[in-house]
Order: sequence, then structure tokens, then C-alpha cells
Amino acid sequence: MSERPYKKYQGGKADADDEFGASVAAGTPAPERRGAIELPAQATPPPIESPKFSRGRIWKPRRRQPRSLTFWITTITLVLLVFLACWLTLGLLALRSSITLANDRLDPRAHAALSPAGPILSTPTALLIIGVDERANSDTLQVVRYDPQRQLVATLSIPRDLRVLVPGYGDEKINAAYANGGVALAIQTVQAYTGLQIDHVAVLDFNGLVGLVDAVGGITIDNPRPIRSIFDKTLVKFPAGTITLNGEEALAYSRVRKNLLNSADSDVSRGQRQQMVVKALRAKLVSPSGALRLRTVAGAMGTAFATDLSMTALFELAYVDQRASRRLRCNLGGTPAALDGQDVLIPDGSGNRRVLGEFLGNQAVQPPASRSIFAAQCRTA
Repeated sequence: MSERPYKKYQGGKADADDEFGASVAAGTPAPERRGAIELPAQATPPPIESPKFSRGRIWKPRRRQPRSLTFWITTITLVLLVFLACWLTLGLLALRSSITLANDRLDPRAHAALSPAGPILSTPTALLIIGVDERANSDTLQVVRYDPQRQLVATLSIPRDLRVLVPGYGDEKINAAYANGGVALAIQTVQAYTGLQIDHVAVLDFNGLVGLVDAVGGITIDNPRPIRSIFDKTLVKFPAGTITLNGEEALAYSRVRKNLLNSADSDVSRGQRQQMVVKALRAKLVSPSGALRLRTVAGAMGTAFATDLSMTALFELAYVDQRASRRLRCNLGGTPAALDGQDVLIPDGSGNRRVLGEFLGNQAVQPPASRSIFAAQCRTA
């Protein structure tokens, strides 16, 4: 029989020079075996892993670096910008809703009384502002004219006691037009007397003025003379100089007729104060702080405002107003008189015609013809 090709294993201790014992170095403990798993011997170094390559380079773990100050500034800025954009979007949606309600509240007959309006950004636009008190009387009549070509914004105050021809009612105080025929007749009367083309109209309830002024955080005006008067059975005081008014104070300031400190105050000087209130409110509305308060402003406008203006038209007027390089504050005038038991103002024909020419920008501003507190005049704002 031929020799077997394998060696017969015999139990027992293997010699150091044996084929199986040769793999165990002298002094090195044999591997421990648990079942079918052979554990590495004690003090055995960990296995060496082959290097990892990335694009031909040996990969090495990188330690995460701390975020730089620029990173955090950029991140915070982006978050604030997103928040601001969302806030402004919500404000614009609220404003659009309020303006839609204001359009619905306007008497439909007013649209027919208005003149056909041209593009606001390229042609002069006249806006009639009617302030209405709690008895539905037009206590304030102002025409604001925006002229983008001349970069001129002019405000014309019309005294409520001015005696003019009211279509269909004869010679009456001009505020009787609104009392007898609403917004439409007020527009027709102002156009008939002044010859101005009224393109748009806005009716503001005085109670709404209180909420609107409070919504923009108050207004600041430069009061030329100290005022002390009784308004709504309450003593009100306004010092001369720069003063800040809340809603109630702004209403009192714009409506007081008699100044206990100056008997020369009249319906004309009250109209001038109303112009300052409107100017300050307009400036606050188009300011950055006004933009941030759009939702509050929209809520205040909700019940106290009626107009034919769309939201787009309002923003266009605000744009023309911001670009204006010249501003005028004008008022019509006359001579006080008592007719039929009423205090009225007989119009100064020549003086009012001159003021209307200055208001339109057709002639330079001139001093009033007299020093009367009822004189027609224009002043540079």
C-alpha cells in the first residue's frame, strides 16, 4: 500500500518545532477560543486598516470648525428678512381688505360726480377730503392736489362757513352741501365754486381719525401758537412748539374753534390746523414705521373710511407725494358776516382766485391782500 498523503494527528503536547506549534511564538499566549469564535490573544495590537482614498488623496477625518461671526450675522439677517416679508404681506392683505370695504361704503352717486381721472403718475390728481362729525356734518373740506410734472403737492382748505352757491339749494354755507346731498353734492359744490377738477374723494369719520392716529403711534406737529380751549366740555391745552398728539388730542386740536388765549383764532385758522394734522398723518403713514403698522392701520380704517381709491391708486399717490420737491398750504378766505342768524364768510372773489392760481402752480406765491385772519393765502409748507 502506498504512503498516505497526509499526516496522522496524534493528541498530546506539540513541540515548539512542530508544524502546528511553530505558529505560536515563544512566550505568546495561545488564542482564546469560545465555541467557533477565536478571540485575539491578549496584548495583540489592533488590526491595521487599509487607507481610504478620495479623488486620489488619502482621506483623513476633519475636525468641525466653529461657525464664524459672519455666518451667524448672515443667518440672522436672512431670518429677519423673511419675517419682515411675511409681516408686510399680511399687512398688505389686511389693507386691501379694508380698502375694498371702504370702496363699498362710498355712495354710488359720488362716482358720477367725480371727473374722469388720468394716470396718477403722469397727470395732476385732485383728492377731496371730507371730515364728518358725529352729526354727519362736513366739518372739514380739503383738496389735496398732486402734480408729478411740477413735483408739487398743494393742500387747499375750504372754510366750512364759506357762503357759496350750492346746486339746487341756492346760497348756503358750503358744509350744507354734504348735509343736504351727501358726498356727490359736496363734490359738485366744490367743483362749481373753485373750478377745480375733483378726481377722487375720501370721507373720514372723526371717530375714525382718533383710531387712525393711534394706529400710527401718534403724530408730531409744530404748533405756532399756544391754544387753550373748551372741547367736548373739556379744557384742552396745546403749548407752542413741537408737540406729539395721540388720537383724542389730534381730534381736539383739529376741531377747536375758539382759542381763549387768542381771540383772533377763527374757522380759517382751524382749517390751517387741520392741514397740519393731515400732513403729519400722511407723513407717518408713508414712513417705515407706518409700513410696519400696516395691519393696525388697516384695522383702524375699517369702519371710518370711504373712498373710490383703489390700493394701487393710494400707493401711487404716496409715491408722488414722496417725490415732491415743493409743498403749499393754502386756504380760501372772505369777510365774516351774520346772515339769517348764522355766522358766515362772504367769499373774497379776487383773493380766492389768486390763491387758486397759486394752488395750481400757475403763479408765484404772494402775500395776502390784507392782514385779516380770514384772508385768502398760500404758504410754503
